[in-house]
Parts: sequence; structure tokens; C-alpha cells
Amino acid sequence: MNWQKKLAWGILIIDLLAVNAGVGHLVYKSQAPSTNNQIITNNQEEKGCGEECLAAVREAVDNYQLSIVNLSATITGTVIPTVKPTAKPAAQQAVTATNPKIRSVQYVTIPGNGSTVTNGWTVLSGTEFYFDLGDYPGLKEIYFEANLKLFNGNGIAYARLYDSTHGIGVQGSEVQTSSQANTVVESGKLSFWGGKNLIKVQSRSLTADTAVYNSGRLRIVMEN
Repeated sequence: MNWQKKLAWGILIIDLLAVNAGVGHLVYKSQAPSTNNQIITNNQEEKGCGEECLAAVREAVDNYQLSIVNLSATITGTVIPTVKPTAKPAAQQAVTATNPKIRSVQYVTIPGNGSTVTNGWTVLSGTEFYFDLGDYPGLKEIYFEANLKLFNGNGIAYARLYDSTHGIGVQGSEVQTSSQANTVVESGKLSFWGGKNLIKVQSRSLTADTAVYNSGRLRIVMEN
């Protein structure tokens, strides 16, 4: 192993002398006056080491450093690993925790029942109740659920809520069925006027068949 170390050090010294000689020659050549009596524009003399000279110097230095690294590896018997650039981790986005709102459902039973054979809207006696939007904080949606049937199954039975305080039908409350069996049908979203209003159930039949309203309730969805 001693002869290998001596040989390696000898090669290193020779390379070092060669590099120094090459660099010195390049620097001297770049600074030496031209032997061809070239005319320098603007009567100015170029000074220092030009771009080609600097590039050659850098290349020589790089080769010299590489020689040292390889020589060190030869002497010690180590293997130089290839270093891969470490990928920068992606910036983590800040996650803002939010408190999800909790939804709850409440039911309000509508009193009474009734039937009709008329084609026009008819108030069913005993179905009156008061309703105030202000009694339900966090109110999101309201639906009308009615248990209906058509006595002989001939035509269509209808039901809806009627705002007696304002003399108008409650928007979105109309439901219907053509079944002879008791059927629970649900309306779309209801739109009540503000304040305390007197609400009633109305029913009608598309034909002379009897529309039967058995029961009803409000499904109220709240969010807190």
C-alpha cells in the first residue's frame, strides 16, 4: 500500500506543477503585447485577462480540484457518493379550523283534519294555529307535511296552508296526491310573512271525488 500512496502523491505533485505552469502561461499570454502589430480601436490597449483567458483558468482550476478529490479517494480507498440535491418541501398551507354549525329539526303538529269535494280551496274547520318566525332562532327551512288521500282514487287531492292574517296562501305549501291510500307528502320550502300570523289548512279536489286530509305538521330546520 505504501508504494501506491507514493505513486499517488507523485502524480499529484506533477499535476499541480502542470496546472500552475498552464495557468501562468495563459496569464502571461493574455498580458503579452501583440507580435503582429495589430491596431487597437479607439487607441486603447487591452489590459488584463480576457474572457477566453478566464475561462481557461477556471477550467484548469476545476480539473485540479477534481484531481485532488480522485486522488484522495484512491489513497483512502473510499467511494465518493453521488450527492443528489434535496428537494425543498412544498410550503404547507395553513389550515384554519372552523366550528361546523349544528343543525336540528323540530316538528310542530297542526291540529284538526277534514275533507272536501269542492274544486276551490276550502278551509278545513279546526285546523287553525298561530305561527311566528321569531319563535325559532337560527331558523333555516320550513316544510309542510300532510297525510292525504283521494277517497275513490279518481282525480287529485290537494292541501295547502293559508295565512288568514294576510289573506294569502303560504308560498310553497301546496301538496297533492292521487292515491286512495293514506300518503304523507311534503311541500317545498315555505315562505311565511314576519310576525304572529293565524294559519289554517285548506283542501280541494280536482274532480267530484272526496279529498281527505287526515293530519299535518311543520318540519322546522334550525342551525346553531
